[in-house]
Order: sequence, then structure tokens, then C-alpha cells
Amino acid sequence: MTVLGPDSGVLVTGATSGLGRAVALQFAAHGIPVALVGRSEESLGQVTAEVQARKAHAVPLHADLSNTAALSDLVDAAASQLGGIGALVNAAGTDVPGPAEDLGLDEWNRVVAVNLTAPFALARSVIPRMRASGGGLIVNISSVAGRRGWANASAYCSTKFALSGLTQSLAAEGRGDGIRVCVLYPGAMATNWGTFDPEQRREPAGPEDADPADALDPATVADLIVWMATTPGQPVLNEVTVTPLREHGWP
Repeated sequence: MTVLGPDSGVLVTGATSGLGRAVALQFAAHGIPVALVGRSEESLGQVTAEVQARKAHAVPLHADLSNTAALSDLVDAAASQLGGIGALVNAAGTDVPGPAEDLGLDEWNRVVAVNLTAPFALARSVIPRMRASGGGLIVNISSVAGRRGWANASAYCSTKFALSGLTQSLAAEGRGDGIRVCVLYPGAMATNWGTFDPEQRREPAGPEDADPADALDPATVADLIVWMATTPGQPVLNEVTVTPLREHGWP
């Protein structure tokens, strides 16, 4: 059986852009209800309309993931409107590029809050619901920067490395209840986050601008995540590294 039934949906953070948006749209293409978490109300409205155009139920949730205290209520709102949460995809991420010596503690703390504390807090809230319903799937989006540190990205790389440990712990705790937890390490993707290296992470990019051998289409990565949630049986992908043919950041 799959983790998503007629009375459950998927909660996606970072759903207004990049991989998060692609994941939301790919789930919607399968008719699966999606709760969309984002900071920009305008972008949230746009992706909500895109999900609805695919004839899927959309639940827009405006939130700043650095506000950890509000995340339990966020899960409650998503679950009540979806009917249940069969999958959680922690796709939101942030960074403050630059040398460690120039990184302020407040900037460090925000990166940690969004990239690591929020996935923990959301998982902590959804796991009891998944246990009660007989199982579920949590996918934590890391990066090849979670396998190999980059210069000028100390906060980002640190949180992505830590996300691996969190995922392994949650997987060990959840497997007895049918809860599968996976960490995904994408390489370069054609998104606004950037395509190749830390210096380019802020520059606009899109599938139409990139050679597929140099940058993954986010929809391709999203397809893999949807497969994890919808494939019959009990396969567990504990961790997956997916990169374009000519990955510039790993190995």
C-alpha cells in the first residue's frame, strides 16, 4: 500500500519556488491534496492556483519557518484541511553566503532555524499522526553540500550535514510504526537558488537556461519523491544522492 490514501495528503515546505514548488505540482498531477507552506503570500497564491489547475486540493499556509513556536499549529491546520498527513517534504532552505568570519550569529541562527530546527519540529508534530494512521513518509531535502563542505557556506553546509543525522535518528525511531524517513542530496538544479556553485546560488536560473547535463530539472527530482510516496509495497530509500551528469559541486 502507499502512504497516501483518499483521506490524507502531503505537506510541502518551501512550496512557492524551486524544488518545493516542483514537488507540490507533481503530487497535484497525481490528484493528491497538498498543503503548501511559503513566506510570500503572492507566490503562495500563484502556486495554489497551479495546484488547483491540476484538479488537486490545495491548502495554502503562510508561515515563516524560523518561527518555531508556530509550527505545531501549522501541522494542525494542514492536517485538519487535508484530512491527514501521509507525507511531509521538508524542502525549504535558506543561506547567508560569505566567509565564516563575516557571518553574524543572528544570521547563523536563522539558517539553523529554517534548515534544521523546522524539519525537526514539523517531523515531531507529524510523527504521532502518521503512527496513528499506520505509517507515513518524511523526506528531508539536504544537498550535495551536506556531503562535502563548501567555502563561504558554513551555516548552510553545517545544517545540511546535521540533517543527515536527524534523518537517520527519525528513521530508526519510526520504522517500527511504518514511518519511512529519507534524506535526499540533490546536486545542481535549475532553480533560482542557483545552478552550479555557491557564488551563483542567488542568480536567476531556470530549466530553459541550463544544459540538463549541468543542472537537474526540479521536476525530475520531484518525480523521485512522488514515487517514494506512491509506489506500492514497502521499499525504503534511506538516502539518495541525485546529480546531473556534470555535477560541479560533488564529488
